[in-house]
Amino acid sequence: MKRNRTDIAAYILFALLAATFLELLISVGPFIFLAGSSLMIYYGLKKIKKRKGKFFFYSGLVIFILTLLSSGFFILTLFALLFYTMYVFWEKARHPHTMEIRLEEGIQTRKKTFFRNIILGDQRTGNQIFSSDNINIQTGIGSTVIHFENTVLPKGDTVVIVRGFIGRVEISVPYDVGVQIDHSSFYGQSTIFDQAELGFNQNVTVENPLFSDSPRRLRIYTSLVAGDIEVMYR
Repeated sequence: MKRNRTDIAAYILFALLAATFLELLISVGPFIFLAGSSLMIYYGLKKIKKRKGKFFFYSGLVIFILTLLSSGFFILTLFALLFYTMYVFWEKARHPHTMEIRLEEGIQTRKKTFFRNIILGDQRTGNQIFSSDNINIQTGIGSTVIHFENTVLPKGDTVVIVRGFIGRVEISVPYDVGVQIDHSSFYGQSTIFDQAELGFNQNVTVENPLFSDSPRRLRIYTSLVAGDIEVMYR
């Protein structure tokens, strides 16, 4: 089977990242800094509301980035990403994609989504009322807080997908809906309906008793490299 250019670029990027990890692993000093800064970032995220937590988070982030920049393979990875991005833009400029849009009678509108993909920062609903459409977002570093008690869920399945690098996901659900949670992480703590688990390589699947027969159901899929998830009734 012939592989497309996106697959080839992904394999090259993965190889460069693996080489970066091996380079830092062989060099004991940088690896210690990398591990220590990761722990500082994780601790800072758990205490992010306090001044000490912010200090640990931002200090760990700076040390983590500087340690990565000390790797020759990581610099090579950044240049490879830059050149590939320029190549993609050049290809799109040479072969622009066109499509025909036919408007039916009536006004066509695009909904503004409450959540969006972010690299750094927090997103939360607070006490605001938001649309109960499906949620599919990717985050870098930060917290995502979703409170479903402020919205009326439609009949059928509502799907929530949150993928993140380092951070915390907090989701509160109503008592009268069926809920299924599928969570995976390399390291972190999962607290789902008062059942807590801490450790590496977590794969957790939980259904509440209402899931099979409830007319309104929440399907929640989350994945983190390092971080915590908490799902609670509210």
